[in-house]
This record gives sequence, C-alpha cells and structure tokens, in this order.
Amino acid sequence: MVRTESLPRHEAEVLEAFVRGVSWSELWSRRDEAFDVSRFDELVARRLGGEPLAYITGSTNFYGLEIRCGSGVLVPRPETEILVEVALEMIRGIDAPTVIDIGTGTGCIALAIAAKRPDALVFATESSDEALAWARRNVDGTSVRLVRGDLFAGCPRADLVVSNPPYVAIGAELPADVRREPSAALYGGPDGNEVLDRIVDGLAGHGAVALEIGTREQAVHVASRLPDATIHPDLTGRPRVVSARC
Repeated sequence: MVRTESLPRHEAEVLEAFVRGVSWSELWSRRDEAFDVSRFDELVARRLGGEPLAYITGSTNFYGLEIRCGSGVLVPRPETEILVEVALEMIRGIDAPTVIDIGTGTGCIALAIAAKRPDALVFATESSDEALAWARRNVDGTSVRLVRGDLFAGCPRADLVVSNPPYVAIGAELPADVRREPSAALYGGPDGNEVLDRIVDGLAGHGAVALEIGTREQAVHVASRLPDATIHPDLTGRPRVVSARC
C-alpha cells in the first residue's frame, strides 16, 4: 500500500470513498467492507504526483452542486463561492435578470446562479473547446445557455456580468497541482490584469459587474477603473471580488 502520510487526511478519505463508490459522509459506515486497495494506491500515487484531486475523481462540489471536471478545465474552488454570493446580492430585487458568466470553464458559476435564481436568463461564454466540453456536460438539462466565444461575444446586454478570469501574473509560482490546470485559464499577462482590463473595457451598456481577483494590488487596480466599486474579502480576509454598478 502507498504510504499516505504526505497526503492531507481529507484527500485520502475522498479517494478512499471514491474507490468504494460511496460519498465521503458514508465512508465511516463502510470502513469494515473490503475494497480495491491497489486501485486506491494508484490514485494516491497520482495525487502525490501532482494531479489535481478533482481530475482524479472526475468532479468536485461547488456551492452545493456536483460539478464534473477533468484535464483541460479549471477546477472550481471554494473561494469562488464568494463571487457567487456577491453576484446573487447584485441581482436581488431584479425580476428575471440577465446574467453573463465570462470564461465559464466548467460552468460552475453560471449553474450556481441559475440554481438560486431560476427566473434568471444566464449566458455562459467560453473560448476553449476543452473547457466548453466540460461545461456542456454540466449544464445539460439546465436553463444555462452556453456560447462559444471570447468575452461578451454572442450575448445580449446584461443586468450583471460576472467572471473568474485568468488573473495570475506570468512567472508567478503556483503549486504543482495547479500547474496541471490549463495555463490559459490561469495566466492573465505580465501583471495578471490583461483579461480583467478587457472585461472592464467592454462593460458599456451592462448593468453591473462582479470580478474575482487574486491580489490586493489587482483589487485596487480594478476598483480604480470602476465607479463606486466595492472590494469583497474571502474568508481569510484577502481581497477576492470587486463589484460595481456600471
């Protein structure tokens, strides 16, 4: 058996539950049952080798939704749930709002908004064919409308534009597993602001915007380009989202 001391306990449990074919919450009641130890060892070795956990299991939980993902698409992260919370607050009180999720990736943000606001018309744009394939798997059977294109292409004017764009500066150090995710979804130019600036440049005519950012400097930069912008921290107190009415 592969030694799992170097693997966070929760991740080892997630992999064991995956091999057993049960949910993590069911794991403890099934621990006495035999399972495929060699398969578990294989998956642990992959994780220790730097493969993202969500790529191994094929899905991850985001805002209470099970989101399928794998190679070629950005893994949804808990901090992005702050972006969903801000977005929902910004469309509160608007009947049947139109929302555009730019660079949707797996579709997780668009799906979370649509789940909480079934009256909303939610568009999700994506320029990567690989990411779009994952988004299609996730939005199938929902009201979210996928659009293949760059930024706002193919979408109407919206009450809210929301995005978790590439915002990592080229050359920044990232964990090994994050480096396995698509670079186009991570890196936003020399200072990380390239896509953020393009989105801000295209906001004319839209009602509001909420953007995920990665650093305090980015928060200040984006906020300086938007009228009466608000910077929202994540649970660690770090700036995570910039929002504004356009």
